[in-house]
Amino acid sequence: MTRHVWSDPDSFVKAPAMAAAVLRSLDLPRIDRYLDEIAGRGGVDLDALRRLSANTLVAMSGPAHLQTRRVIAPFFSQSGLSPWRALMEQACDSACTELRHAGDPDLVRDFTIPLFLKVMPRILGLDLPPDDDYFRAAETAQRLTEPYLSVPTLKALNTAASLLVATCPAAGDGEGAEPETLLGYLRRRRDDLPDFLEPEYFVVGLLVGSNSATQSLAFALYGLLSGPADLWAEAGKPGWGARHTQEILGLYQSTRTLVRVASEATEVAGCPYRQGESAVVDIVAANSRLRASQGTRQSHMSFGSGAHKCPGVFLSEMLIETALPALARSFPDIVLKTDECRFVVTPMMQAPTALPCDIDKRSRRVSARLCDIRDMASAHRVLRDNEAFAPPPMESHLALLSQASGEDLGDATRIARNALFFMDGPRHEALKQALMRFLGTAQLPLWQGVVDGALDETLRALSAVASPDLVSGYSDPLRKSTMMRILGISSRDPHRFDAIAPHLQDVLEPWLSMRNLRRVQAVFAEALSLMEVPVASDGPPSLLEALVAEAPDGFDEADLKAVVLVLYGASFNLSHTLSNALLWILSLPPEERAAAGDPAWVEANIDELVARCSGPKFIYRVARADLTLSEMAMKAGDTARLNIRVLNRQTPGGNGHVSFGKGLHRCVGAALSVMVLKRAIPSLLQTFPDMALVTQAHRYHPMSETVALSTLPCVFRRTEHQDD
Repeated sequence: MTRHVWSDPDSFVKAPAMAAAVLRSLDLPRIDRYLDEIAGRGGVDLDALRRLSANTLVAMSGPAHLQTRRVIAPFFSQSGLSPWRALMEQACDSACTELRHAGDPDLVRDFTIPLFLKVMPRILGLDLPPDDDYFRAAETAQRLTEPYLSVPTLKALNTAASLLVATCPAAGDGEGAEPETLLGYLRRRRDDLPDFLEPEYFVVGLLVGSNSATQSLAFALYGLLSGPADLWAEAGKPGWGARHTQEILGLYQSTRTLVRVASEATEVAGCPYRQGESAVVDIVAANSRLRASQGTRQSHMSFGSGAHKCPGVFLSEMLIETALPALARSFPDIVLKTDECRFVVTPMMQAPTALPCDIDKRSRRVSARLCDIRDMASAHRVLRDNEAFAPPPMESHLALLSQASGEDLGDATRIARNALFFMDGPRHEALKQALMRFLGTAQLPLWQGVVDGALDETLRALSAVASPDLVSGYSDPLRKSTMMRILGISSRDPHRFDAIAPHLQDVLEPWLSMRNLRRVQAVFAEALSLMEVPVASDGPPSLLEALVAEAPDGFDEADLKAVVLVLYGASFNLSHTLSNALLWILSLPPEERAAAGDPAWVEANIDELVARCSGPKFIYRVARADLTLSEMAMKAGDTARLNIRVLNRQTPGGNGHVSFGKGLHRCVGAALSVMVLKRAIPSLLQTFPDMALVTQAHRYHPMSETVALSTLPCVFRRTEHQDD
């Protein structure tokens, strides 16, 4: 048996009944025997890891295993753990305080890890310093249950085991204190334990295993905060923990799979297993099917089943039940920076390693000339009060910059004076009216056929891909084919234009450095040189054709090409938003995900989808005069940066979101973008109803202004085996 046991997910055991039978009937892989084999080759000192392994429940079987579980059962019972509830509550309050004072808050680094270090060592009886090195040692040693590790990894585990065991207090130290720790309890009942068992190593083994509860807590935070705001609001209400802990453990358990091995030829629920043959139980799929079959979200098998069911069930439940409501009450306005979240994924587990966030909605000054706007009242004033706030005056800024530096910024200036989000006054109003006559809601029926044709073509191409990616294979090509046709993007060198087109979206960021300004200008200059007015074709004329035929006052053909080019650069936000929405939907439990294939569901939830998943992070406005905003004194020329993610979190059901702006500068492409989203989401899910994401394989572009996925791998179908 090798690591190849995980190579075929289609063969995993997914049906709950079969999964339970496998977990009850087959044995765990014995890492102690594997370590003996490694040691037998000579030259590798794994003594600490060998002793740690031998003193885990995983390595025990028969009478010794049963004897040990009977001894520890009273300690890990609900009544046995109840004396520790006060510590758990105090530790949650303390961890919340640390999070509140974190300079750049992260829910893993500043909450779940400190909470682990405050709670788990104390209950188990270790004098573990609240130091990152010791947590990393526990995290490393947690891989003890993963079979077939490499020798370098085993050496790292051995070092971690040595460090952790050294934190066990000497016999007699601290014993007699209340509540009694597990180590003290085991030493007191030493005569009831198997002769070979070393309490210190046994306790360390439970410590590293308890990190899975902390990882599940972090995973639950990611899940709850990735969803609608009302999920998090509910978590802070009285009694929520008691009502929802089982649901949370079933949906967000960090364990992905459990491995079992047939120590001899046997049959499990009618399925034969040869000696040495392995079975991988898919816990995520089993939980999903259990929820479906029993009609309740309280059902799960996240802690395994049978003789080796996790002994820390009630400890995990107490952690989730206490920590989530405490955090939700202390920080009702937390917003994840989703594109900066990071996960660790192995064949057996998944868990966040970083959950950067904003912890409140208080607007604040972040630099001498920049204010971050996070409260909705201030945001509405900024967006709607055109007398007090203007779009960034990029045209005048570039003129001054060119004069001061001696740089020729003519192309950049042309782009700025023809970009709606930098325009103001009569010229802006004339252009917006012309664009809304073409892109407004009343015109959408003209383009429905174009969108549907692009969808059909994109879905056909996607179905033929061996390793599908929903960014490169769906969102991007759909946006490209739709927007090029509607906007009238025609180029004398399409290949080159496509290569530079992604850089067009950089124009959305104001106040670029000179170096980046030169780069953006070069891209736009080249793109403009490649553009041509498209030849008339069947169907309605494109935007560029219509604008050239009836140009607004003050716009020549070069200006109109610049207008369309800027709109095409902005259209990348459509593919970003679509990709973000697909990630969110496909991360939902299957019973919720299925509804998204219904156009009526998308129609009903489109505001929430846009609010939660929109690509842009910020909207910029500049104060026209000295004023006060949200108790902040702003001087003329100061920039108000509207934090879209934080603001949208304050919109129940997405109603009133600011993803498209408000007032005079509301996005002219909003209606078209929404129409595409409404058709693209259900079309994909109807075409591929068995689609699933490759676990935590998505990646983001490192963009300061946009939440933009660079890849979203998926699979379309997984054949089910061993389901009966």
